[in-house]
Amino acid sequence: MSTVKLGFIGTGGNAGRHMRDLSGLEGTELIAFCDVVEEKAEKAADNYNGRAYTDFNQMLTKEDLDAVYISIPPFAHGAPERAVIKAGLAMFVEKPVHMDTQDAREIAQMVDEAGIITATGYQERYLDIVDKAKELLADRRVGFFMGYWMGGMPGRWWREKAKSGGQVHEQTTHEIDLARYLFGEVTRVYAVDRTGLLPDTDYDIEEASAVSMQFESGVFGIMFSACFIQAGMRRSGLDIFCQDGSIEYRLRKSLTLSTAEGEYLWEAKNPYTLEMDRTFIEAVRSGDGSQIRSPYADAVKSAELSIAANQSLLTGQAIDLTE
Repeated sequence: MSTVKLGFIGTGGNAGRHMRDLSGLEGTELIAFCDVVEEKAEKAADNYNGRAYTDFNQMLTKEDLDAVYISIPPFAHGAPERAVIKAGLAMFVEKPVHMDTQDAREIAQMVDEAGIITATGYQERYLDIVDKAKELLADRRVGFFMGYWMGGMPGRWWREKAKSGGQVHEQTTHEIDLARYLFGEVTRVYAVDRTGLLPDTDYDIEEASAVSMQFESGVFGIMFSACFIQAGMRRSGLDIFCQDGSIEYRLRKSLTLSTAEGEYLWEAKNPYTLEMDRTFIEAVRSGDGSQIRSPYADAVKSAELSIAANQSLLTGQAIDLTE
C-alpha cells in the first residue's frame, strides 16, 4: 500500500479532528502543518512528528506532499486553494468552501482543468441514516421540509459577519447541503432575519433567520437558524413532509419514518467522519474520485445558496439562481 503524505493549512479544532482520524489510518503520514498562529502549527507538528510553518506557500514548496487539508475560517479561503492547485496536489477543503461565489467558481474551474482529486467537509453525506433517508425518499412524494440549526452563540471570528458569513453560511450550511443532496438544485432563495436579541453581547451577525428555498423538483423548504438560544429547546435537522407520512432527521443522531402503518426508527451507527476522510485518502491513492460524495465543485453550489441568502437579507429581495 502506497503512503499518502499529508499537509495541513489550518490546525485549529476542526483540523484536529481530521488529524486524529487520519493518524489512525494505515498508509497515511502527517508531514507538515501550517497556521498563521505559529504556536498552533508547532503543537500539531509536535503531536504528529512533523514540521511547522506559518506560510503555506513555503510549506508547499519545501514538502513532498500528495494532498493538503484546508481547514480555515470562511473569509480566508481563496489563496490557499489556488496555491494547492498550482502545486498539483489533491485537496480536502472544509465547509463552507468560500464567501465569494465568483472566486469559488473560478477555483472549481481550476480544479477541473488541473484534474486533481477534491473533497469537502459535508460529513452528513456519509451518514448511514442519510443513506436510509435517500432510500425512503426515492419513491415518495415530498411536499416540503423544515430545517433547523438552533443553539447558542459561538465565539471569536464566528461573531463577525465579514469573517464567518453568519450562522447560515458557517453552520446551517450543513443542512442546506443535505437538502441539496436529498432534493436536488435550488432555483430561488428568499431570507428574513431577526436581530437585537443579545444586547449585551459583542457581535454583528443576525441571531435568527429563515431561508426559503424553491427546488427545481417543485419541493420547497424553509431553513431556520438561531444562535441566541441560551435555554430551552435546541434543534438541528430536517422535518420532511410526504404524501404518505413524514420523515424526521435529527442531526447525526437518528431518522424516524412515521406512516399510517406505524413509526420506524433508525439510529446513526457508522463512523461517518472517519469514512469521509478514508474515502478521500483512498481516492488520492487510486486517482479515482468517484466515491467522494462532496467534491469541491459540488460544495460550491451549497456555498452559493447561503451566499444568496445573505444577499437576500441585504436587499430584501428574492434571489433567482437560474440567471
